[in-house]
Amino acid sequence: MSKYFSALFGNEATKARIGRAITDGTLPHAFLVSGPEGSGKATLATEIAAALNCERRGTDGYPLPCLCCDSCKKIILGGHVDVKELSRQSDKATVGVSEVKMLREDMFLSATEAEKKVYIIDDAERLTPEAQNALLIVLEEPPKNVVILLLASGTDRILTTVKSRTQYIALSRFTPREITEYITRESEAASRLYSTDREAFDAAVMTADGSIGRALSLTDPATAEDAKELRERTVAFVRACAPRVGFAEIKEVTDGFPTKRNELSEQLELTVKALRDMIAVKRADNPPTVFFPTAEEAKKEAEPFKIARLISVFEIVMAAHDDCNKNGNVTALVTAMAGKIHLLKN
Repeated sequence: MSKYFSALFGNEATKARIGRAITDGTLPHAFLVSGPEGSGKATLATEIAAALNCERRGTDGYPLPCLCCDSCKKIILGGHVDVKELSRQSDKATVGVSEVKMLREDMFLSATEAEKKVYIIDDAERLTPEAQNALLIVLEEPPKNVVILLLASGTDRILTTVKSRTQYIALSRFTPREITEYITRESEAASRLYSTDREAFDAAVMTADGSIGRALSLTDPATAEDAKELRERTVAFVRACAPRVGFAEIKEVTDGFPTKRNELSEQLELTVKALRDMIAVKRADNPPTVFFPTAEEAKKEAEPFKIARLISVFEIVMAAHDDCNKNGNVTALVTAMAGKIHLLKN
C-alpha cells in the first residue's frame, strides 16, 4: 500500500511531495489541481482534506490519511461539516460570483470540528472572471487554518492572478495499458467485458482518453450502451462532414445530438478527438490515437478528406464546443455548426 493517498492510482511523486508537506506542516494554503475528468482530482482533494485532519497523522504504521479514524471516515463519506465543496450546477455552464462570495464568507468562520477547514472548488475553469476575482481576496490573504483546492480539467480559463497564488498540481493522463491494468483489477464489470468483448473494451479505453474514472463508467453495463451510441454518433458525424455530402445528411446526424448542455459538450469533445486523430494520420505514419483504437482505423475514415477540410471541420467543431461551454443556445449552435460545414469549399 502506498504511504500517501492510497486511493489515488499512480502519481507517486506528486503524492509523496504533498504527503511530506502535510506531515511537515509546510503545505501551501491553495492548490490548482489539473487533469482530465476521471483522473483522480476529486479523490486527491478528498484525501488531502482527510490527511490534514487525520487523527493518526504522523503515527508510525499508518498511511496518510489512515482512512479508519472518525475524522477520515466523515470526510471520505462526505459528511464533515468543515470540508465544503462548490460544484457547477448541472444546468449551468459557469460558476458565478454570488456562489463564490457565499463560500468566501464561510472561510472566515471558525472550524467546528476540524483542525483545518478545506474548501474544494470543482470545475474551477468554469468560474466566471468575476468569481475568480472574488476568490482572489482569500487566495492573497488566506484565513487561518483554511486550505483551498481548485480542481480543473484545464487551466486556459484560469486567471493568471489566480494561478500565481496557488501551487499547481498536474495529474497524470494514464496510458491505455495502465487503465486496462487498473480497471480489470478493480472492476468486475470491466474484467468481464475484457474477457467477453475485447473490441468493446478497447473502444471504451480509447474513449476514456487517459481517464480511469471515465473508463470505469464506459465499461459499466449501465452506461456502456450510452457510450457505444456516443461513439457511433461521432463516427456518423465525421463521415457526414466529407466532401459532397448534402446539408440534409449532416443535419440528420446532428439532429441526433444530445440536447442537454453537458451531454452535448461531451459529444462535441469526443468529435474533436476523432477529428484530431484523422488530421494526425494525414501528417504522420502510425501516430498515437485518442479516439480510434488504431491509426489504421483513423486513416480509413480520413481517406475521403483533404487535410485542409479536416482542419476546417476541426475548427468549426471546436468553436461550437466553446460556445456550448459559454451558455450558447445548444440547438442554435448545432444548427450553425452543420451549416458552416456544409458551406466549406475544400
